[in-house]
Amino acid sequence: MEKKLLSVRGRGKTEKKPLSAKSRGQEGRKLAKAFLVLGLLVCLFGAAWQAEALRQAENRKKAEGTPCYELTVLVPVTGALSYIGEPVQWTMEYAQEVINAAGGINGIPVRISVLDTECNTEKAKNLISEAVKEQRILIGPIDTPGTMAGMELILEHRIPNVATYSYEEIRIQTAPYGISYLGDTEEGEIEAVKHWKRLNPDISRVIILASPTENSQMDIAELLEGVLEQLGMEFVEVVLVEQGQERRAVVQALNDKADGYISLVRAEEHGIIVSELRKRGITEGRRFTASFASYESGMIEKNQEVLADTYIWNKYDADYPGEMWKKLAAAYQEDHEGKLPGSHVVPDMYNVVMAWKQCMEELGLKPEAEDLEREREKIAEWFYNSPVLEGIQGEYQWIEGSKTSAAYYFQFDEKGDCVLVPPEEALEAAHPKNSAENVYPSENWK
Repeated sequence: MEKKLLSVRGRGKTEKKPLSAKSRGQEGRKLAKAFLVLGLLVCLFGAAWQAEALRQAENRKKAEGTPCYELTVLVPVTGALSYIGEPVQWTMEYAQEVINAAGGINGIPVRISVLDTECNTEKAKNLISEAVKEQRILIGPIDTPGTMAGMELILEHRIPNVATYSYEEIRIQTAPYGISYLGDTEEGEIEAVKHWKRLNPDISRVIILASPTENSQMDIAELLEGVLEQLGMEFVEVVLVEQGQERRAVVQALNDKADGYISLVRAEEHGIIVSELRKRGITEGRRFTASFASYESGMIEKNQEVLADTYIWNKYDADYPGEMWKKLAAAYQEDHEGKLPGSHVVPDMYNVVMAWKQCMEELGLKPEAEDLEREREKIAEWFYNSPVLEGIQGEYQWIEGSKTSAAYYFQFDEKGDCVLVPPEEALEAAHPKNSAENVYPSENWK
């Protein structure tokens, strides 16, 4: 039988001696104890794991049997519009936490499910076709193509749908079920142009930049033609901006020899157009005013210098002083590396969830629908012409599906920060003569 060896160290060399019977016995007892301890640990860990698994299973079982107010929200979490989808997903989670921390709806918790449309109209339509089978109200899609894809289903099933019905023509087609989650776009665009003219009375020859694939932009462009004429400004033409062809649009805009530019395009295209026009001699930023569709934090960070002194309007104010907004903004910054919400979708969608909560409470509806068709009709009536509601950035209301709320007009400073331009009343009080030398320097509004 082979004997175990014990290593003995000496002066620069090692001798090997066989283990004694006593040593072998001691080592065997130590090994047995080690195996015993290991076995006990395995048993304890296995018991703890099993207990945790049973606890989780029990919690799932309880959750399935517990009444809960359900809300489904369709959002492009992935795809071309993921930059607005992620903030909405975060907002839904935050709103759910706020509601449940305050006792839910009549003491019953809420559960908000965010479904990813992937910014794909076919996927959006499929999700809508499933949701309309059992939901009392549907929130989203939050993009125009997705909303349009599901319009027929919404009308067929007569389900209230708070989505991108921000234009009057679309709301008329879907009344009373199509309800806009965001403020009236047409009114905001008109007021922004009026404000721009008041601040810059010398601008007289204007072009409008819009995407030919965005029906909403083309509709607004047509609307603004008449507004420009009413303001005594010459409308030159609509310059079509195709994705990837922004520089071609810039050349056309320069050939028109305009002295003012209204941009209705999305953020990425807007940044390119302003940058290229300013490189080519349009040095005064005040000659540009942009739609809320152009507002996106990434674009602003990327184009800080070229945006200096340009104008833009939006449906929210990132620096709004209200306490509810401050709490939301602080929580958002904590989860987004210190960045404030970069889109109106955050306050708008938060308000939608809180309006849904108030609607459920005021109508006295239970978590599970008792009469689906009748409850859908009652919810549609409530939203379509709602009471005045207290939102996270002030009061708002739905009137015939159109959301009336504050709009904010900004001018960028040299750091790329949005500086709020005073409302019309404050502007007139500060500059009663409304003369050119009084109104256009951006320094007046810092």
